[in-house]
Amino acid sequence: MDAVPFPTAGPRHPIPQPGAARHALLRLVTVMLDGEDEREVLWGGMAAIAATGPFTAEAAYTVHDGLARRCPPRRVAASAGARPRSAAAGKPAADPTGEAPAEAAVADAVAADRLDRRIDALDGRSRHLHEPGTPWARAIALRYRDQCLGYLVVRSLTTPSAEETALTDLLAQQTGNALARLTGHRGSPARVEPASTPGTGDLPGTGNLRGTGGASPTAGPGATVSALASRLAAQDALSRAAASGRGEQGILQALHDHTGLAALTEDRFGNTRAWAGPRRDEPRTGPGSGPRPGPESRRRDTLMHRARCRPGAVRDRDRLVVPIEMAGDPLGAVALFDPDRRAADTDTSALEQAALVLAPLLSHERRLAELEPQLRRELVDRLISGEVADDVFTQAAVLGHDLHRQHRVAVMEWPGTAHGAALGDAVARAAGRLRRDVLVGSRGAATVVLVAGEDRRDPGDELYRAVSDELGTRAGAIGVGGHCDDLTDLPHSYDEAVRALTVRRHSQDQYGSTSFEELGLYRMMGTGDGEREADRFVREWLGRLLDYDARHHTELVMTLSRYLESGGSYDTTSETLLIHRSTVRYRLQRIREITGHDLSDVETRLNLHIATRIRNVLDPPR
Repeated sequence: MDAVPFPTAGPRHPIPQPGAARHALLRLVTVMLDGEDEREVLWGGMAAIAATGPFTAEAAYTVHDGLARRCPPRRVAASAGARPRSAAAGKPAADPTGEAPAEAAVADAVAADRLDRRIDALDGRSRHLHEPGTPWARAIALRYRDQCLGYLVVRSLTTPSAEETALTDLLAQQTGNALARLTGHRGSPARVEPASTPGTGDLPGTGNLRGTGGASPTAGPGATVSALASRLAAQDALSRAAASGRGEQGILQALHDHTGLAALTEDRFGNTRAWAGPRRDEPRTGPGSGPRPGPESRRRDTLMHRARCRPGAVRDRDRLVVPIEMAGDPLGAVALFDPDRRAADTDTSALEQAALVLAPLLSHERRLAELEPQLRRELVDRLISGEVADDVFTQAAVLGHDLHRQHRVAVMEWPGTAHGAALGDAVARAAGRLRRDVLVGSRGAATVVLVAGEDRRDPGDELYRAVSDELGTRAGAIGVGGHCDDLTDLPHSYDEAVRALTVRRHSQDQYGSTSFEELGLYRMMGTGDGEREADRFVREWLGRLLDYDARHHTELVMTLSRYLESGGSYDTTSETLLIHRSTVRYRLQRIREITGHDLSDVETRLNLHIATRIRNVLDPPR
């Protein structure tokens, strides 16, 4: 076997793909496993890690009796002497003479001592060491079963990918196994945690699957290298599937092809998302499958909690399960269907690698699901505010909407919905069924919809019925603005839609759809001079009554409005306002006294009716 130089800190040119590095990596691993002392094993493992990604070596440590000791590479050991915690032991000389400037030596000593202290403070687990503004660094724990035997500290100028990080963890497992072989941990009993729930537990005889790495420390180098080669092949296949654009289904298919077992993913609630391989039973999938029974749901929650609290795959009846999570956020699970319990350690390792490859994919999918509605809301808000720039066309195209068409604005409210997002989702589903292209946003408590198309018919009625069917209630209202041939007219269409919705909300039949074209008299109540003239008209006919209500906290204007809307019916007015008929009669008498108007005069009643309707539109009662 050719000698392999030990890596040292400093620039290097990483091999970009694990598949391209496999030959050199296996040679390095063989040297690592054939090492005769801890130093050779540690720095052999460091060399293997440096061959798989953008890593440079920082330091290596062994752990004895709970204490971490720095272990320099062999070529600097002679000059370092027996000073395991000195700065010189951790770094080679800065120049050919071996004499560094005093300031650099002091800085190196301080940095090495600080790193030693940080390693001493670790709890036997891998930890990131970098801080904001500093290069990526990580202390990788070398574990065998439940013991930490050492650490490898590596740095990188760029943040490694999930695949590169996963491969370093696999190599750290092998290094830990090799250390265990040297330090006499062959007879240490495997830690097996009892299953807390019937039907769940680990693979028989495997204990902590990720801790052993699937290879006994007593196995020969050839067997270990063969196992590692299988893991690298799985890693390569999964990475290629992730990069192929086939998404979740492609990754599952690669996992199935590698293991020969059916593979599936589940969402965080246990519903099947995707499946690859033969189907034994039709998987439970989607919201239409109904709620999971209480005991079954609790059993799965317990299983997933245990799986997230400990490394490795866990057995759930006929399946091996590994959680998928990103930055501590649970995204779901990936599983192998293994009723005959024939899965080997390389299969469980491939399953764990699949979880690592799927994590960024599902996390990205979740972020898109959360981000897309926000982008739609922001775009709609810009358009109805009159902010029309070239980038709005690009942003709309990214969202799958063509703004180079005629549009009109619809504004809707559905008080029965728990939150605005539910109404927006219902509108999107309803528009899909109606084959209408829409952009859904919001402003305040109302949902704003841009409806595309040259159809001059009012879309409000069919959209109202479709949304009502989606939500299961007709207690909503829609106002539809005028047609826009140009995007700069959208703010005007929005104002018209708001006016139409307000009129609908304050009419006797407050549920349904109203378009601006149907407003008739109310179309005169626009902005500018029309609105100011409408205000003067309201003050002329209702001013005294409005002032009386404001001073005495009464509802005479409301009573008059309901009375006129009912066609002068005392009974209907009392039912609408939930007051006694005699109270209606008394209030109408007070209205006559305060305003001096004769409510029996046809023209007076008409003007009062118009004034109350305008007032309800311009200043709706709270």
